Amino acid sequence: MITADELKYQNPPGAGYEWAETYFFPVPVPEEHLLAHVYVVVRPELGVMTNEVYVYGSLTDTRSELLHYNVRNHLPAPVEWAKLDSPMGLKITAHTPPRDYRIDYVGTDGTEIHVDWNGVMEPFDIHDPAHSPRAGRTEEERLANSSSGSAYKGHFDMTGRITGTLTIRGREFRVDCIERMDRSWGPRPEGIQAMNSINANFGDDLAFHFRAPRDLTAPGRARTEVAHGYVFDNGEVYGVVEGHYTANRFGGMLATLEAELTDTRGRHFHLHASPDVGAPWYAYPGSICWNSMMKWTLGEAVGYGVVMDNTSIDTLVAAHGRWPADGPRLF
Repeated sequence: MITADELKYQNPPGAGYEWAETYFFPVPVPEEHLLAHVYVVVRPELGVMTNEVYVYGSLTDTRSELLHYNVRNHLPAPVEWAKLDSPMGLKITAHTPPRDYRIDYVGTDGTEIHVDWNGVMEPFDIHDPAHSPRAGRTEEERLANSSSGSAYKGHFDMTGRITGTLTIRGREFRVDCIERMDRSWGPRPEGIQAMNSINANFGDDLAFHFRAPRDLTAPGRARTEVAHGYVFDNGEVYGVVEGHYTANRFGGMLATLEAELTDTRGRHFHLHASPDVGAPWYAYPGSICWNSMMKWTLGEAVGYGVVMDNTSIDTLVAAHGRWPADGPRLF
């Protein structure tokens, strides 16, 4: 169970320099095919923080085609986790923790974010069996099944309503939509385990979230089992009992997703997604994340949702590193 206490720093004495605490807040404008995201990493033992603000307006394989990019490392960590005020112009206040937040960002080139981010459900604790039927019973089981190892020693996801404005290069867009945020804490090296975080929203009353580890050695379209997830349906939350998905990729880009989920009611869902806007996101030196807002279908219903497809660079280097005598890549 997540309470206001989880909106305080969670590092125990002697946690070590790799301990990290994170926020991820998406700010979509799906009707305009626009997506912003705000990401925060604090390493409290070092007293430093990373802030990232991306704005996506196309489907691309390079950050140079983003509409806005602002990343700052080694900023001073906030004294209180719930009251972040960054030198790069980002403020995040958990004014009613753990559900309700205010985000204000004033960046360069006329780009600003001013939104209220309010949970429409209680935070979903992946380690609480009352929330996730797939939660581990021991610490070892919990970390093994977290989808991101010790980095998710603590982790919650929460679907919420986002209202306010997103201004991009002086053009203001109204924000009024549903999406999912998350917060994590635990030992996290400069690279994260290959994994997926997948979200799909269909109007105000139906949303899906699920996450899973990735096997980078598996063949294309391999079946991947879901580690945790939930269905938000008309104000109620139902944990995912069983789920899997298959993905088709073009290089590092997610081209399609097919997912099947069964919740605690025994209801079964079959979803399909294709990308709308997205780009590579380098949140850590040791990883690449294909971050996108995808178009989802569920029967006749059409929705949208933010999908993160994380890859560990060391695994790619081990499989694809080239020597001087190796032949050229074929296209």
